[in-house]
Amino acid sequence: MGSGIFSLGTSALIANQALMDTTSHNIANVNTPGYSRQQVDLGTQDGLYTGAGFYGRGVKVQTITRTTNEFLIKEANLYTAQSSSDSSRLDKLNQLQNVLATGEAGLGYSANQFLNAFSDVVTQPQDTSARQVVLSRAQEFVNRLNTAGNQMVELQTGVVSDVGVSVTTINKLTAQIASVNDAVARYQGSGHTPNDLLDKRDELVRQLNEQVQVSTVNAEDGSLNVFMSGGQLLVLGSRSETLSAVRDPSNGALARVALNTNGSTRILDSGQIMGGALSGLLKFQDQDLVPLQAQVDSFASTVANAVNAQQQLGYNINAPTLAPPAIFANTQSAVTIKLALSNTTDLAAASPLTTAVPASNSGTVAVDALTMTNIYATSGEQATMPVQLKFTDVAGTMSYYFEDSAGNLSATQAWAGTGTPLNYLSPTNPTASPALFSVTLSGVPRTGDVIDITPTTFPKANNGNAMAMLNLRDANIASLDGGATLSTATNTYSQMIGNLGVMVQDGKTSASISATLQTNAESTLASTAGVNLDEEAARLIQFQQAYQASAKVLQIAQSLFDNLLQIARG
Repeated sequence: MGSGIFSLGTSALIANQALMDTTSHNIANVNTPGYSRQQVDLGTQDGLYTGAGFYGRGVKVQTITRTTNEFLIKEANLYTAQSSSDSSRLDKLNQLQNVLATGEAGLGYSANQFLNAFSDVVTQPQDTSARQVVLSRAQEFVNRLNTAGNQMVELQTGVVSDVGVSVTTINKLTAQIASVNDAVARYQGSGHTPNDLLDKRDELVRQLNEQVQVSTVNAEDGSLNVFMSGGQLLVLGSRSETLSAVRDPSNGALARVALNTNGSTRILDSGQIMGGALSGLLKFQDQDLVPLQAQVDSFASTVANAVNAQQQLGYNINAPTLAPPAIFANTQSAVTIKLALSNTTDLAAASPLTTAVPASNSGTVAVDALTMTNIYATSGEQATMPVQLKFTDVAGTMSYYFEDSAGNLSATQAWAGTGTPLNYLSPTNPTASPALFSVTLSGVPRTGDVIDITPTTFPKANNGNAMAMLNLRDANIASLDGGATLSTATNTYSQMIGNLGVMVQDGKTSASISATLQTNAESTLASTAGVNLDEEAARLIQFQQAYQASAKVLQIAQSLFDNLLQIARG
């Protein structure tokens, strides 16, 4: 009886000591990331058969297990990857939003102010100060374009750097997972699970999902094989593959990710990288930043090229027979565009042609604008000047035609009314494209009325091209798609800001939803596998009492044994 009760008390003492140790381990790791609550699995010792039946021989510690749920872990990892991706993209979108200012600080306003400056040149075409204001506003427009372009280049540089940091982190994590796999495999034949190692590996996989979404497959030796969402192997047993950050072969400014395996490097398609900060960075680069850069570059080039084209149609002050220099240079992008014009006299404010309304006209027709649509010096039509725009009645319909200096007549066309440009098609070359100029009229003409159109006499210059420049303010000259769709500079920039606003709002919505899903998934997992201090404290008291009772059993056993010895001595 003495040895039996000793054995029973000892096994109970050991079991309850294990329960208290494990509970204390849980309490100690309540704030350890990735820790799963552990519990002791107890079992009864096999009974001892006697003639009076089976006598119990106490308790034994079978193993220590961790409380976990593979489904909840994978669900939490999935939402962690998505949330990290959306958060990473939103962070960059917020930076991008600061590049394109609104209101008076915006590119559209600056372009509008530049074109507005021609109003003073229209009033005083030879005034140096008015011309200087135009060049100053042009320089301000260029400066804002350069600033926006360079800021986006810096953002792209930041993306490249962040992709490199993310790839380095991924390689470190996969190497650590492979190392833990090796350690876990060594305990495969022991019949027990290395709980803390498994928790460490699960936490590494969670951290890996913050960088790139992965899936896992359990191997027979207890190791965990890790694959990217596109199926690329990252970890196989104790061996890990590495990623590298490289440049896009077709565009060296863009970042790409390559998989290094079997001594070769293969660039991955961005669509194969789903979830995690790495995915968010590449999505921002490819779907947000690059398209917006193209829109800003298109805006810069279309506005600048339209202004340059109109500048070419006019005459400057000093050399009216020569083509004037361009106002803007290197107009391919917002980064490269520059102000090419420095001399105010080279601003082509004058039109090569001048209009006059004879006092003998009986109608009220007047010229609102003569707009050159082709370069006069190279048109080959100087010999046909001057020309007259003449009005006549054709079967009760007011019509018009042009007559050149040699008496050649253009085709007669019905007059559509005021505000409609009348294009000059040379009587000798009616298929010329584009037409040499167009005339916009107001008032009401009568039969026999004429408009005289003569070459401009220098040094007395007119303001015809300055007016055409001013009219660009309200003309459809700007585009976000390389010229396929045109609108005014102000409206085009507003559209660009609107597009960016939609992207940012989409990013905020996605980030908010995925963050909520991640929080809910982690809370669900924590309620299953996490440590609850109140519960652990209650268990600790319970196990302490059981331990004290086990010690009491041993105390009683010792007392009985002492009594037996005393009887034996007597």
